[in-house]
Amino acid sequence: MLRSLLFTFLAFCAFQTTAQTAYYTNLLSQWNTQNGLSGGNWSIPADEQLVLNAFTGYGGTAGTVNISGQPFTKARSFTVATAGVNPWDAAVYITNTVSIAQGDKILVTMWIKSATAATGRGSLYIEHIDTYDKEAYFTFDIATQWTQLTLPFEANTNYPVGKLRFGFQVGQKAQTLQIGGIAVRNFANTYPLSQLPIDLHQDYAGSEPAAPWRAEAAARIEQIRKADLQVTVKDGDGNPTPGAVVQVEMLQHQFKFGSAITASRIAGNNGQNNTYQQKILDFDGQGHGFNEIVFENDLKWDAWEAQWSVSHAELVQAVQWLRNRDISIRGHNLVWPAWQYLPDNMEANQTNLPFLKNRINDRIQTMLSWPGLVGNVAEWDVLNEITFNQDLANAFKGSPGYPTGREIYVDILNKVKAVDPTMVAYLNDYVTLDRGSTVGSPDFEQCKQYIQEAKSAGAPIEGIGFQAHIGAGLVSMYDTKQTLDAFYDAFGCRAKITEFDYSDLVSDTLAARFTGDLLTLCFSHPSVDGFLSWGFWNGAHWLGNAPYYREDWTLRPAGQRVAHLLFHDWWTNTTLTTNPNGVAQVRGFKGKYRIQVLCNGQVIATDTVQLIDNQQLNYVCNTSAVTAPATSNLQVVFASPVRAGATFFVQCSEIPALIRLHAANGQLVETVHSPTASTAFTIQAAGIYWLEITDQRGLIQVKKVVVN
Repeated sequence: MLRSLLFTFLAFCAFQTTAQTAYYTNLLSQWNTQNGLSGGNWSIPADEQLVLNAFTGYGGTAGTVNISGQPFTKARSFTVATAGVNPWDAAVYITNTVSIAQGDKILVTMWIKSATAATGRGSLYIEHIDTYDKEAYFTFDIATQWTQLTLPFEANTNYPVGKLRFGFQVGQKAQTLQIGGIAVRNFANTYPLSQLPIDLHQDYAGSEPAAPWRAEAAARIEQIRKADLQVTVKDGDGNPTPGAVVQVEMLQHQFKFGSAITASRIAGNNGQNNTYQQKILDFDGQGHGFNEIVFENDLKWDAWEAQWSVSHAELVQAVQWLRNRDISIRGHNLVWPAWQYLPDNMEANQTNLPFLKNRINDRIQTMLSWPGLVGNVAEWDVLNEITFNQDLANAFKGSPGYPTGREIYVDILNKVKAVDPTMVAYLNDYVTLDRGSTVGSPDFEQCKQYIQEAKSAGAPIEGIGFQAHIGAGLVSMYDTKQTLDAFYDAFGCRAKITEFDYSDLVSDTLAARFTGDLLTLCFSHPSVDGFLSWGFWNGAHWLGNAPYYREDWTLRPAGQRVAHLLFHDWWTNTTLTTNPNGVAQVRGFKGKYRIQVLCNGQVIATDTVQLIDNQQLNYVCNTSAVTAPATSNLQVVFASPVRAGATFFVQCSEIPALIRLHAANGQLVETVHSPTASTAFTIQAAGIYWLEITDQRGLIQVKKVVVN
């Protein structure tokens, strides 16, 4: 017995000696020196050969190679002969050999390279082996030189031995990769997650300041996002009126910018959040807000029928609140064809095809004719994620008239048009930008195939939604343009970025640069009509990492970058003077404008116009010959910010002759003749308004009022 115990002890000592080879010893020293980390334990063996023995895979051919000139000495070679339909059709991974507790802070590092002359493609993933719930997932290009990836995470749950998988999905293409230096260290709760190092080499093709796509995009923006506005002013006899003043104030882009929101938080509903509501109208703090939203969950089939977070009446109230502020609405979604996203009685009756058809038709009829929704929801994601969610199609497959089962999609799209011919029908999917899939990859081509099938059968597909949950693997600008080109060339459909966000593994600085570049590329593409994020505030985001606002409502750098592009670089505000021919002209960004024309210091017209194509406006000045207007000494101030329903005061250093209050659409809200030095106004509805103050000499000042 004693000899047996002694043997066991010696064997244990031998294991401890061999289990931490030089690579792992040096790694601990590096983390201690550079990051102040000590303690912890290994979650996989700290021995290169033992790790490689346990580093298993499928979908390819594995081997072992000796490595020189790197911190580690051995690597797993893995060859994928043929690209799979999915990235996970080929993978290599190792599982934890020591249990991990929920909340533990884990540090993972791996080295990887493409062993051929071509760049590889892979997805680093850390997931529960049974549920596939992810601790981390991002897709990236794999360079032909060794690259170290270092990733910290906090365990979302308990992981017994063998339940947490670390590895790479590599089925994206035919390739040979080498992977080595795999280490997983558990620091438990000794350090905050922020102290653990991170390096994912997260750059993206086209990020360079002088990247050629930038000049090409700028040229396209000038061509497709602008139109010429010409204003001609003549006197009553038809003669040109030079010197007339034309104020051009942009109110809203034609290009849609917005976010997914929850109806409960606005319009006085049960979860009313005044700041959340305000930021929809005033995203940048300068009165510029969203011009389109999509309800994140409220219109989904189960949510609608069970009235998850809002009643039908509250939802209609939110819709009306948005439309009163000229914010357009997308419907998401009519049919999401997987049992888990459909009402339970659909799966329970999956062999009863008449039942399924009736449920689908009733769903479409209800949503497209519901009072308060009809006429206010301009477009719908009619079908959501059909490339991989095929339960509904499989239920119909092989029945008369449904050889593939996907013919049901054609039925759905035709039913939508039968109920509401004006509805813009979108297909919304994630298999391209989300997954980094590019032209020629199996899932990319499968998505195109399904769309082509439906269009060839006469289905009225008018728009394609690209979800763009980018994650941590930032996509190439060149690949993104190629994707947009491929779908536009094939189908001629309009497009939108419908669900943009990124991983919390992306630094704020990098996220701002990437988001600005992606928005610029999309704004420059002739097919793209809008850019919507999937939530905008950390306090109401499915991953707690909204792209624009932190939980304390500070604007993240990505939000600042987006606001600067949309409301500064791509925004037209100017004051013009008519030339000797009575003409003033500008090339402005397409959208809604407030045009005010002053002749001899007097306002002769205030119009709200849509500048979509080149436009000419003509006005008649019936005053005497126009001279350069004098300068007014009138000083005007008012309480800010202005709250809906609250009284605010316009205070003037000189008593003006007239104050007019206009809504953003140009409608006259209130007129005060012979006002006092301090005049009270009350505005009930939030929005953007204009104070037009005329002094005793007829000189006019115009002030913007943002009401929250």
